[in-house]
Amino acid sequence: MFRSRFFWRLYASYAALVALTAVVIGLLVAGRLRSSLLDRLESSLRAQAIGSWHFVDEAADPLLIEGVRRAAQDYADRTGVRVTVIDRDGAVSVDTHEDPSNMESHLDRREVQEALEQGFGRGVRRSRTLEREMFYVAHSRDDSRAVRVSMPTEDVDELLAATTHRVLVGALIGSILALGVGVVIAGRITAPVTEMTNAAEGILGGNYDVRVCPSSDELGILADALNRLGIEITERIRSVSSDEAQLRAMLAGMIEGVVAIDSDDRIAFSNNAARRLFGGRHDVQKGTRLRQAVRLAGLDAVLEEARRGDDAARAELSFDKDGREMKLLVTAHRYRSDDESGVVLVFDDMTELKRLESIRRDFVANVSHELKTPLTSIRGYVETLLDGALEDEANNRRFLEKIESNVQRLNHLVADLLSLARIEEREGGLALVSVDWVGVLAESVKRSEDDVRGNGVTCQVEVPSEPVRVAGDRESLTQVTGNLVDNAIKYTPEGGHVTATLRCDASHATLEVRDTGFGIPKEDLERIFERFYRVHKARSRELGGTGLGLSIVKHLVLAMNGDVSVESEVGKGSTFRVRVPLIG
Repeated sequence: MFRSRFFWRLYASYAALVALTAVVIGLLVAGRLRSSLLDRLESSLRAQAIGSWHFVDEAADPLLIEGVRRAAQDYADRTGVRVTVIDRDGAVSVDTHEDPSNMESHLDRREVQEALEQGFGRGVRRSRTLEREMFYVAHSRDDSRAVRVSMPTEDVDELLAATTHRVLVGALIGSILALGVGVVIAGRITAPVTEMTNAAEGILGGNYDVRVCPSSDELGILADALNRLGIEITERIRSVSSDEAQLRAMLAGMIEGVVAIDSDDRIAFSNNAARRLFGGRHDVQKGTRLRQAVRLAGLDAVLEEARRGDDAARAELSFDKDGREMKLLVTAHRYRSDDESGVVLVFDDMTELKRLESIRRDFVANVSHELKTPLTSIRGYVETLLDGALEDEANNRRFLEKIESNVQRLNHLVADLLSLARIEEREGGLALVSVDWVGVLAESVKRSEDDVRGNGVTCQVEVPSEPVRVAGDRESLTQVTGNLVDNAIKYTPEGGHVTATLRCDASHATLEVRDTGFGIPKEDLERIFERFYRVHKARSRELGGTGLGLSIVKHLVLAMNGDVSVESEVGKGSTFRVRVPLIG
């Protein structure tokens, strides 16, 4: 309360009013008291003037003048008044305080003139004889002589001073009491105001639950209004916050990047996807100019188109991010609010979709090519046989063997395509169980013994003495191991060597298949696991390869939570590694 400026302003006003009231009342009381004292003194002097009239009668006899003077002096000593007898011509015949012969004419005295004219006269002035302020009252029963009694006003002033002192002390005590009461009154007035001020500051600071205890007066009405305002603000803030939280959650969860810019092309909002998309090179922050954060060729044209109309503007734009070309579908739409306008930009990353579309086109083209080649060959041999070669005993069997070879190639191709489709359909849904990889590797090498002998290569297997149990699918693991071993044997020339090594670490088992074959150029290593991708196309077709084996290997290994890699050097051979988690 005592720290409140409003309290001190109110209290200062109250104190000033009390002080002013005390001063005014003091002055009025002092003035009224002096007037009252003078009136009482005048009444007393009038009575004494009437009582002193016998001195006037006696002073008319010269023989009695001395006695009159002594009698008047005794009277003055008893009453404390000064008695003066004045003749018609103004001469003083008797005076109790001064020798009359030394005194000047008193005819010009106001009280004397009034007494001679009206019977009584009064006056307050400084006495030239006594050099003191005196209160004079003169009385005359006829117009010949007058008696004047007077008394110094000092007694009145002393009484007035004493009375004024008591009045001032009382006024001071009353003022102190009034100021004390004022503290209580100002406190009772300012306490609810201070409480409401603190409540308003709390609401301004975000504490919308603060409330004020209302009273029954006008301040209580204001407090109740403030409480209702707090409740209303709380509800509206809660509603706005809920809507904003939902909107931000939706924007944050979008995979598309969203950036809102104002009329000065400064970023007003950006979601996480936008910051991830452009954060590699630029800091997409609020207040940053769009051109500094997003350097995208063609973006200005999209913004201009969006600002010109109410329809959304769209364009496919490209930019380089860390050496990789990104494809973006940019949609821009103008927005307007009460005091500003801007544009909302939505960046849809089309890079992966474009890549998948390219892969799909390549896949369709490759499948068409792979199917067309054997079908064309079969059709040619069949037409040759129908044209008469069927009767040619020297060639008809050879033609039929060619047809059978191409049919087998088609069969292998269709089987691999179906296998790849099944793998992709159930990718991530394999039922992983404990599988002994040592046994799977042994079976795969045993099935390839004929190819080993036919190609004139040697094959060596290095495995631990104990079973190596991994979390996998036996059929899938067999297909992965068989593909790698078969490829190593097929692409290793006669006299070469193939080594299959299985080893373990703390958490994974690793199959490493090394060969001394033709090797893979460095530029082809990144694409070796793509569908239909062949490094040695002619040799692959000659060996009956479909170009899908390594793609199948990669999909199966990923489905078993593993990974596959390759190292190769042209002319020295290749090394394929597959890592699969050990069974827990």
